[in-house]
Amino acid sequence: MSKPLPSHAQVVVIGGGVHGCSVAYHIANTVWKEVILLERKALTSRTTWHAAGLTGQLEGSYSTTAFAS
Repeated sequence: MSKPLPSHAQVVVIGGGVHGCSVAYHIANTVWKEVILLERKALTSRTTWHAAGLTGQLEGSYSTTAFAS
């Protein structure tokens, strides 16, 4: 069941993988209270390893990272 989106928020986190959920959780518990987490499917639906920020951490070299992607 989906709820209508609020008309405003202090922070919008896009992506409900492990990192997006963690960022939203920690922001909501420390700084701002109006945090929205947007995810197109189910939370943590196994796409975290595709995240652009993790590309450099996947493998030891460019070639093996490209091969793994």
